[in-house]
Amino acid sequence: MTSSDQGSPERPRSEPEIIPPDRHGGRSGSQSHVWVWVADREGMRQANVRLPGPFTIGLALALVAMVAGLIVILVLGAVIIWIPVFVLAIVGLLVAAAARQYWWLFRRWLAHR
Repeated sequence: MTSSDQGSPERPRSEPEIIPPDRHGGRSGSQSHVWVWVADREGMRQANVRLPGPFTIGLALALVAMVAGLIVILVLGAVIIWIPVFVLAIVGLLVAAAARQYWWLFRRWLAHR
């Protein structure tokens, strides 16, 4: 395939926009903005994303704290359930060791008789 088979080069979908700096020295609105350029099938377009306010930040922190609290409750619940299981296992091992010792003493007593 040669370069003449490919056709003419593709033209840009949109021209870049040059935004002059603000003449007043401050922001145009009372709230800050983040400008994001998004490229999709229809071309480039601008999306305006506002920075979160104090209420939104507090709400997000409360949600994170609630999820962390639920995880702590689940972990503590699992620990509380497993504590009796471990205690019973240790008591069972101690009883088995004592029973084994008494069994060996009983066998020695029978052998000496």
